[in-house]
Amino acid sequence: MAKKRDDSGMQSKLMNAAMTAFSRKGLNDCRMSDIADAAGLARGTAYLYFRSKEQLMLSMYKLYSSRIIESQKAMLAKAGDSTARQLLDRACQACLRSGISHRRTFRLWFQFLALGSSPSVGKAVRNTLAETYRGHSAYFEDLVEKGKSSGEFHQNANSRAVASALVGLLEGLMIRQYADAELTDLATDYSDLIRLILDGISAGGK
Repeated sequence: MAKKRDDSGMQSKLMNAAMTAFSRKGLNDCRMSDIADAAGLARGTAYLYFRSKEQLMLSMYKLYSSRIIESQKAMLAKAGDSTARQLLDRACQACLRSGISHRRTFRLWFQFLALGSSPSVGKAVRNTLAETYRGHSAYFEDLVEKGKSSGEFHQNANSRAVASALVGLLEGLMIRQYADAELTDLATDYSDLIRLILDGISAGGK
């Protein structure tokens, strides 16, 4: 990023404009000038804050991911008397709502993944993806361990495997729906599968 100061919130403005431009034209066909136009800025202004549209896309993903992980941490901090299962279910439903709200831009996800093979930003993309998945998995693993400690979940429940399933399940269903809407009812199928997983690790059978 070429410019450190952002007193006017220009980065945020450019990210919002980029989402509009990327959604309209796709990452491959979108140019930095399109993003500047969407933001109502001079065409060279975007380069003062981001070196390329790929760097801008990466920054957008980092921001989005950090917000989700921080909201998960806040949810855990305010757990109160909630059981581990209740918290896991609540976190999964929050992920579902987020996924549904971003469904119209889901095709951009595939384009972001494709950046993983880019010579210029590929390593940064892969590192960002790994960091995001670790953050999500750590949150879910902590909740499974909480349930094991309280006797709510089976002691032999594999926390990492459960976390991987919960983190990856929504993405898999969204890919199926992206391919053909008739392949899955996203909200119903996701909720049913989450219940099956949580039933399976619950010491009381449910």
